Amino acid sequence: MSRGDIEHRNNLVNGNPIQDELLWGTAAIGKAINRTPRQVFHLISTGTLKSVQKKGGRHVASRAALLREFGA
Repeated sequence: MSRGDIEHRNNLVNGNPIQDELLWGTAAIGKAINRTPRQVFHLISTGTLKSVQKKGGRHVASRAALLREFGA
């Protein structure tokens, strides 16, 4: 995985630090949900993946939001 595919952010929940991992690109998103980049693009195009946004021409999603969306 390349350096630009994942970004970590430190947030506080109830005073405790947590890491929210951002996945950049359909390949990184696909690895998180066990899908190919083409399948991820289809899920985005049909509106099935609601947690994915497009920033600067690239798709980005929080790993936690994806897992919540898939019921994991």
